[in-house]
Formats: sequence, structure tokens, C-alpha cells
Amino acid sequence: MEAITNVMPPIQTIGKFAVLIVICVMTGCSDSPRDAAIEEPKVTHPEFTANVSGAVNAEVKGAGLVTYLGPKKRDVVTGNRPGYFLLANINTDVAGEKGFTITFRIPDEAQPGNHVLMTSDPRKVGEHFDVRVEREEEGKLISYHANTEGTITLESFAPDRTYPGISKITGTFRFVTENNDGDRISANGTFHFPVRRKVVFLVTK
Repeated sequence: MEAITNVMPPIQTIGKFAVLIVICVMTGCSDSPRDAAIEEPKVTHPEFTANVSGAVNAEVKGAGLVTYLGPKKRDVVTGNRPGYFLLANINTDVAGEKGFTITFRIPDEAQPGNHVLMTSDPRKVGEHFDVRVEREEEGKLISYHANTEGTITLESFAPDRTYPGISKITGTFRFVTENNDGDRISANGTFHFPVRRKVVFLVTK
């Protein structure tokens, strides 16, 4: 969970965003005979959940990702662009079909609290909170991003720009938006990054 200008292609093809996922592997040396291993999070604690209804009904539940796009100067379309975070679920199959990808843009200097979601503006990329929903339907990518109304609530916002995947970002959202044909969907859900991982100690001899 970027399509209107040449700044936006990464979001339009968010299914390929998996290549941007930052995997942070933490290791260390110790005098202890015990080696620490990381146990992957349980499925019962997904990072990203959402219920989508309206023109299409679906449930989103599973992993997500956070990535950071730094400030960009002299962009030929938008001029100087501030840095911002992309927060999304990882596109998965839903009932045998491609699931929804919900992608939020969060301004670099955001603070915890309630924030209004706006329709994407190619001239103000990264300045406001916005959302884009995409779905593959009959081989075509359908995007919902017009006439957006809603809010995103950041309960905590402690981002890491170097390793976005370990950022502490939690919150909820509720919004309605449309595609270019006027088909309207609504969505509400939660996000919690990073995944809670349990450290397991293995005794070695």
C-alpha cells in the first residue's frame, strides 16, 4: 500500500515495490554461549489490515512495507520535491485474484495525530497526506485516487530514513476515493510497523 507524473511510477507499479523492501539483519558478538536468532512474526499479528467496500469488496490482511524517498531537486515537472515516506501493504492474492495495494504518502516532517487525506496533486508531491489504491482487474491496473476524502491517524511516528523498515509507525485510517470511471470505494484499517519480532536464544556447546 505515483501515477500522475513522472514522479509517480513507483506507486503505479507498487506490486514491484517488493524490491524496495529493506531487510535489516541484526547480528552481534558476545561472550555468552547463547546465540540470538530472530523468530519471524506470527500471522496473527499482521502489519497492515483493511476492509474495502463499495465498487469492490475485499479484505486486506498481512505484511506491509515502509520506504523513504528523499528530497529531489530540479524535477522537470514539480520543481523541488520534499522527502516523504511511502507506507503500503504488500500486494497479495485475494480469493484467487490480485489483491488491493493501498499506498499512503506521508510528509517527511509529519507528527502524530489526525491528518486529512487529500487527492494526489503532482505539483505538491510529498507535501500532503494522500492515498492511492490499486487493483489488477482482467489484466488491467485500476487506480483509485480521485475525489479522496478521509483521515489517517498516526498514533506513533518515529521514522528511520536510513533503514525505513525498522521505523516505528503505527496508526489507523478511513477514507473514500474513486477511479477515473467514478467507481467509488471506501476503506478502513490499521498499520503497525515494524513487525514485532521475538528474540530466541539458542544454547550452543
